[in-house]
Amino acid sequence: MVEKKLGILFIVSVVLAFFAGFFSSRILPEVPVGSGDDMFNLITESFERYYYYDIDEVEELDAFIESMRATISSYAQSNNDPYTRLISTPLNATPSDNETFVGIGINLVFEEKNIRITNVIYGSAAYQVLYPNDLIVGIVDNDVEVLFEDLTGETEVLSYLEGELGDTKRLMVLSPESTEIAYQDITYSEFATPSVYSVDLGETDIAYVKITQFAAEVENVSLGTAQIFAEILRTLELTTLSGTNKTLILDLRDNPGGSLSALHNQNIDGDYPGIVQQLLVRDLDNPAFTMIPKSGKVQYFYGGLVTPKSYDIKVLINQNSASAAEVLAAALNTRGGYLLYGEETYGKGVYQNQVRLRDIEGVRYSLLYTEGEWFYDNGKNVASVPLIVNPISQSGIQAIDTPVFVESLSLDMVSYSLSIYQEFLNYKLNLTGSNLLRTDGYFDQKTEDAILAYNAINSMSGVDQINFEVSKIIFDEYLEDMKNLAFDQQLQELITIIKNS
Repeated sequence: MVEKKLGILFIVSVVLAFFAGFFSSRILPEVPVGSGDDMFNLITESFERYYYYDIDEVEELDAFIESMRATISSYAQSNNDPYTRLISTPLNATPSDNETFVGIGINLVFEEKNIRITNVIYGSAAYQVLYPNDLIVGIVDNDVEVLFEDLTGETEVLSYLEGELGDTKRLMVLSPESTEIAYQDITYSEFATPSVYSVDLGETDIAYVKITQFAAEVENVSLGTAQIFAEILRTLELTTLSGTNKTLILDLRDNPGGSLSALHNQNIDGDYPGIVQQLLVRDLDNPAFTMIPKSGKVQYFYGGLVTPKSYDIKVLINQNSASAAEVLAAALNTRGGYLLYGEETYGKGVYQNQVRLRDIEGVRYSLLYTEGEWFYDNGKNVASVPLIVNPISQSGIQAIDTPVFVESLSLDMVSYSLSIYQEFLNYKLNLTGSNLLRTDGYFDQKTEDAILAYNAINSMSGVDQINFEVSKIIFDEYLEDMKNLAFDQQLQELITIIKNS
């Protein structure tokens, strides 16, 4: 693997990742599909000939991009298809390693060319520097302040934020509570974003592997999820999973899917066997799953083992397990006999492919489209026939939404954001019974007392409200506890079930 030189600036938020699904192929066509739209050309020529205002090249390119987006959106909406859309990829970026990340480390949405932070990645460059709901409005470039609202579009905004490991950017940031721009220096760092990893649970008979997404191998850049999973599993089978009465917990919660080649390599020479092939017996009478594209020709996918694994496998899933994660869970359950635990999955019974459309100003635009449906257990589709799950409800920190500061909160105020803070205080202060705070967003006296107690613990005695400084402390502690598996009540209950069985 070569040394990674340049990473993607931002990790795409999980909500957006859902709509990526999993792909039937990771290879794009070599040439664009088309050279243009006759109607677009006719309209543009008419504007150039008759329109009072001048049309420059940038305006024409922006209009063309919007025409592609509108066409794709129209087809998708008419078929009630939320997964088909126009996607864009910068051409000047070195292919990224899915297991590590160089950049700032935030989830974001664009607001009129400004960048609204929706979440911050634990341990990233932005951790404890930027916070959810902060608005990045510009950047200081060579001692010149550049406001994003003055730029032509999102592509140009991101071009100012491209950077390599060790680069420092001075961002112009507005917090939710301030009208004064703050200047934040962020040095691009590298941190782990593994698609699959193992954690030692401290249990002699139970191993734990988490798959966060299914990433394809990228030659000379990334091994891909399938190969990394195989290496982790090989080590565990020589240690924790060696012997009798052993169990592997495979955690697919919050996994939005990803590349088919990581799930199953379709017997393509040179590709590493997918995770389905690594865990399930090859049975030609019982495919692990099937896929049916528009042609109607069924594609069959099988396990790859001669004999079953010597240990049991318990699969953890939740409502955010989607697409390829559901395929793997379904195959392990119906063809391996392994039980599923947690919550009912997302229910995404279709898969996507993509085709390159056009390269414009250093950006490749591609069509991500729904190619077909997938089925498990002799023709069942997860969208209509949900997977059978042994229910384990989540509680504690993992059941609390990300706390996002909107405004300072004090006695007698009502706010939806306060309800999340109230849930956090119940958890963090270990409040039970009659001491439990209401969680409807009304700031009563009991809530004020809890905030006073919490702030006193954090060296802010006498502060009786949730202001921006208090919210930052809460958010930092929230991320810290979210990373601690000891606080994952769903996982801990499954461990108890295994030990008592």
